[in-house]
Formats: sequence, structure tokens, C-alpha cells
Amino acid sequence: MTLKLGILASGSGTNAQAMIDAVESGKLDAEICVIIANRPGVKVLERAAKHGIPHVCIDHKSFPDRESFDLRMVEELQKAGVDTVALAGYMRLVTPAFLDAFPNRVLNIHPAILPSFPGTHGARDAWEYGAKFSGCTVHIVNPVMDGGPIIVQAILPVRQDEDDEQLLDRIHVFEHRIYVQALQWLAEGRLHLEGRRMMLAPAERPLAPQPALGLIWPPLEEGF
Repeated sequence: MTLKLGILASGSGTNAQAMIDAVESGKLDAEICVIIANRPGVKVLERAAKHGIPHVCIDHKSFPDRESFDLRMVEELQKAGVDTVALAGYMRLVTPAFLDAFPNRVLNIHPAILPSFPGTHGARDAWEYGAKFSGCTVHIVNPVMDGGPIIVQAILPVRQDEDDEQLLDRIHVFEHRIYVQALQWLAEGRLHLEGRRMMLAPAERPLAPQPALGLIWPPLEEGF
């Protein structure tokens, strides 16, 4: 089933760009119906315009509370025909009112291996803690911050000669791969929940090789 995708972002939008590229190359079975930013002038809006994708900025500072802002976002997404929402560097918590509009169809990417290091600065927190491994997680969004069922995770070693920004740069490379793959699994109808566990139905296709220094699980499929 072709996803009718809405992307929410607050900044540069590198994950949004990965999704755009995957759709244009035929790798991701989705139509990006709209890209919404909550901050004026951010680069993700330029990316959308460059690719002819409908886009809008809805400034959260113009609303009295989170719920009224989220209801406005829902209105814009539904007007665009969206059935699945990808949070791509979207730096706001979403309310139950938002999640109720797209049950189990709101996804997020987090730059840490959940449930460790939730919150705004996952990679930096892992680096400061002295963790030997970090990575990223694609998960379904629920009302608990970074607490929803996990779809796929990538794990990589933390190098002792890098700072937190360098670690985050390496994590971003993994993010762009696993997020697109998770969306494609969703488009293919291969994901289902059993309690908190997100199960992936198998498919008869080759797997991509695992990274030389890292692990992605479930494994990515060829082309991702």
C-alpha cells in the first residue's frame, strides 16, 4: 500500500531528504503529501520547495498550548490526505489528540539505542555517560517520550577519539537508512504489534550486508 506520508521537521531535514530521495528513486512506496515545519525559515522547507512538495510552516509559538497547535497540525495533515506521519528531527512532543488522529501511524527516529538515553540529546547523553555503544532507533510514537514500540535499531561503537558531534554525524548515516526501511516495511503491511513487540513478517528478498563496525536489527534488505 502506497503510504500517504506527512513529514514533520524542525530544522535542516536530512532525514526528510533521505525519504524524498527514496521516493524519487522508487525505493520507498510512498507519496509525500506535505512537509510541515514548526519553525519559520528552516532548511527543510527549502528542500520541499526544491522537489515540488507541498509545504507549510505552522509556528508553534502562535498557539496558546500544545493541544491547540497539534489540532491545527492534524487539520493540515488530513487536508493533504496523509495516513502516516514521520517525525524527522521534529523537536516537539506530540499530544494524545495528535496520536488519536493517526493511531500507530506516527513514527519517529531517535539518536540513541532506546530505552537508554531518551530525550532531546540522545547521542550527546550517551557520549557524556561514557557508553561504549550508541546508535539510533525507529519507533512508533506513543504518549511516553521516546517510549513507543521499537521497529528497528542500529548500533555502532563510540570511538574514544571523537566528540559528541562527530558521533552524531556517524549516527545520521544509519538514521537515513533505517528510517526509510521502516517506512517501506510499513508500506508493505509487514509490521504488526504483539503487546509491545513489533513483529516483522519475512519476505523472500536478499538482505543488505551488515555494517563493518555495527549492527542493524532487524537486518535491512537489499537496496537499503
